[in-house]
Amino acid sequence: MQHKYKLLALAISSVLLSACGGGSGGSDAKDSDNAVTPTPAPSVEPTPEPTPAPPFSLAELDATDASQPAQLDLLSGATVTDSSWHLGYQKYVGFKLNGGLSGNGKVSGCIAHQYSNLFDEQGNAVAAEFEQLTQTSTEADFSAVTKTACSEFVSDSLITQIKTADWLNADYSQGAPVYSAKDGNGWIIRSASGDHYARVSVKQVTVAFGQAPSRKLVLSVEHWDANAKQFSPAVDSPELDFSTATAYWDLESNSLTTADQSWDLSVKVSGRDYPLQVNSGASGTGKAGVGAIRVANIAAVTDPTDTNQVYKYFGDRAEGILSKPGSYGPLEYSVKGQHKMWPTFTTYLIKDETNDADNPRLFKVQVVSNYGVDGSQASANLVLRYQELN
Repeated sequence: MQHKYKLLALAISSVLLSACGGGSGGSDAKDSDNAVTPTPAPSVEPTPEPTPAPPFSLAELDATDASQPAQLDLLSGATVTDSSWHLGYQKYVGFKLNGGLSGNGKVSGCIAHQYSNLFDEQGNAVAAEFEQLTQTSTEADFSAVTKTACSEFVSDSLITQIKTADWLNADYSQGAPVYSAKDGNGWIIRSASGDHYARVSVKQVTVAFGQAPSRKLVLSVEHWDANAKQFSPAVDSPELDFSTATAYWDLESNSLTTADQSWDLSVKVSGRDYPLQVNSGASGTGKAGVGAIRVANIAAVTDPTDTNQVYKYFGDRAEGILSKPGSYGPLEYSVKGQHKMWPTFTTYLIKDETNDADNPRLFKVQVVSNYGVDGSQASANLVLRYQELN
């Protein structure tokens, strides 16, 4: 009977083992424990699109040498000394274009965009408005300027330090004008060599019209004696006859001369004007100049080399589109009463017809700094933003 129960127990055990898959029932758990979890693939961030380069360029123009203009070629963005220049800047004188009075090229310009709130109704600079403008904040306005922004282009003309109205008097009381030298006229003049000085005034004027028109003047000259430290007694100059051609006068020798020789003052007929020009700046290659005096009048100047009496000597300058809107066109002097230049951020269109008048090259230009790229350099280290529009 017991043997029967043992056989039954054995049969049941066999059935149970078969249902469990045999005697190695722990192998599935072991395989599960040793399974390798796959490593997720690293996520790849999309490469950002490169920031497109601006269509404009920046050029640096070192004009710190006040004795001569620095000149920029807008095609290459380089400072040049040959005739390929488009615009120039001379410290204490101003900007010019290579055309009209200022150069042999055919370059002209116009104002394409300016900030109208920089000056009040009296023409005074509004400091708060200047302070809002930066190279970055004005970029969009510069970029928006197109070749159609303006159509009338202006070439440079002459602005003399000595104004005809300062020395020429016209009396119309008898009908036809009678001309004479205006009382109290005169200037402190520096020679083209840069080392001789004189008090100079127009003493006598002769103007005659008719079939043989005549225009002549005589100067009164008091030379500065550098050894004695005083002005010499006044002497008359030779008569300068500018009836039919420009007359040239040399201060040091008190003699008449010609354009290709040493000269300091010249006078000519220009329409109804009789401009007296000094040999420097826009009028010549010398160092002549008209003194900006700090005393009551030229008679009060006892030493023309003393900067407390004569601040500086200025040459003639060109006036054109780059003479506006600031006191130095693209720049305004002393916005906050400081000895500092502020950009007006005016955008100009510059047209070059030198090589092909029918297909001129066109650029837009804006001065963005007078003190270098980082604003820390000396005055007259210009930075210009420019772009060709053709």
